[in-house]
Amino acid sequence: MNILIGMIFIALIGYIFEQRRHIKLLKQVNYNQETRNIMRKYEQYLLEHQIETYKFALDTLGYDRDEINKGNYTKHVPSPERLQALYEEFERKERIYRSKNIQFETELELRGVE
Repeated sequence: MNILIGMIFIALIGYIFEQRRHIKLLKQVNYNQETRNIMRKYEQYLLEHQIETYKFALDTLGYDRDEINKGNYTKHVPSPERLQALYEEFERKERIYRSKNIQFETELELRGVE
């Protein structure tokens, strides 16, 4: 009887240790997944910023994106007021981009990702 109780007790201790190991593994998997999600969001934001920069370049040079998609590559020189508005909008978006970039880099640095 004592042997049976001892075996059950040892089995329970083994089960508890296995569950603790499994919990640590799941925490590490969760941490890695969260880090991947942060990196994915960062890369997606970088791509969106790159697209916005290309759009700004086309607008500044005087090309209409909708017309380019249709195959019309005619250039229309934008007015100085339009150029000023484009530059102001680009500078505003650039400030937002820099702050988000710092935020992402800080978040990744806190997670230990280089």
